[in-house]
Amino acid sequence: MRQSSGPGQEPVSEPAQAMQTGPCATAERVGPIDLVVTDLDGTLWDGTGRIHPRTSEALARLAAASVPVLAATGRGARSAWPVMEANQIALPGVFLDGAVGLEFASRTPVFRHAFSPELAAEVLGIFEQLGVSPCMSVDDPGRDMVLGRHPMTHPEYLRRLLPWVREEDPHTAVRTLAVLAFSVLGTDLESVRELAGEVTSRAPVAAAISPDRTYGGVHLSFRPLGVHKWAGVLAFCAYRELDASRVLAIGDADNDLEMLEGAAISFAVADATAAALERADHVTAPAKEGGWADLVGFLDLPAD
Repeated sequence: MRQSSGPGQEPVSEPAQAMQTGPCATAERVGPIDLVVTDLDGTLWDGTGRIHPRTSEALARLAAASVPVLAATGRGARSAWPVMEANQIALPGVFLDGAVGLEFASRTPVFRHAFSPELAAEVLGIFEQLGVSPCMSVDDPGRDMVLGRHPMTHPEYLRRLLPWVREEDPHTAVRTLAVLAFSVLGTDLESVRELAGEVTSRAPVAAAISPDRTYGGVHLSFRPLGVHKWAGVLAFCAYRELDASRVLAIGDADNDLEMLEGAAISFAVADATAAALERADHVTAPAKEGGWADLVGFLDLPAD
């Protein structure tokens, strides 16, 4: 961590339970925060998509204090919005690890950071040389997924993607559509690490690995260099005329690292990746325990 969440505390599950009523509730407050940015899976909600009641109460308190909350996620908007609706929240979002920003339920992007056609074709060619078919997210309001013949992705994710898959050859798609992300969903860590190393060594792209909290394994995503959640947060701040030096961020995985590093104050949940825990200023309890709510104790909000 950039600093400890409390004297002598380590980022492990047992002490994290105490943090719910300990350090986060009594911590020294920071100056005004213009924006709270949160990862979704494993951070705001648990592996089942459920937001803990403590977290719901904290979101309501932020809304009452007019503190905006922005989602920053590896999910696409089409995937994230139904889970928000099920939890009775409606957040603007930075989606696909910084590729696109949208107000809730809007089809008009706040910003878009797509692969160039040349880079998308280069990356697709590398995948084919390696014998891998990725999932390709493309900028389209309807069917926004393009798949190869044998996607290296968990079968359940493929089943869920089918209604949104375009019947289009990937080589045609990279020339005619804006590609927002290449991804491999729900596979094993060892093969993903090897794939990430191979692709990033051959093309000017960045890779991010995050835990799959639904079916197990991990997710792997690729984006152009310079495209990440924090870049999306900066674009959103410019759009809303918010001060990007007054951002609080919370996450749980390696695709949150730039965001945790860039924020004025940062949190990781206790079951986050080692790299996320190292970057964060403070550690909260896991999403399933409502640890997200602890960040409210760091903000100078009006008393209830």
